[in-house]
Amino acid sequence: MREMTDSNRRWEAWFTAFTTMRDAWPARVDVPCPDGDQGRLHITYTGNPESRVGFATMWCEVGRNGIFLPRVGIPDGAEMLPFDATPEERAAVLPDINLIPADPYTPDEEE
Repeated sequence: MREMTDSNRRWEAWFTAFTTMRDAWPARVDVPCPDGDQGRLHITYTGNPESRVGFATMWCEVGRNGIFLPRVGIPDGAEMLPFDATPEERAAVLPDINLIPADPYTPDEEE
């Protein structure tokens, strides 16, 4: 079994923050930024209004770091961009951010 790297732990902390916020919906909960910069976290959903399936980007307004989740259920009532949103529409709700890589591959060390 592979040991978690610092980058794995960082991504997992961000994913935990995402699930906390998603599971609390429609209540809005303040979850501390996993990077410890005291910023407020935001989730932007993009998806299909009928199926409420799409993707999510969660980001911090201070550090401008975040994660991308490629296939998620979008909670009923949560605002979402349509898949065909223009770059201008997307930029109005999602700033330019640095995405944290999800679980980068690290080969097992030989023993």
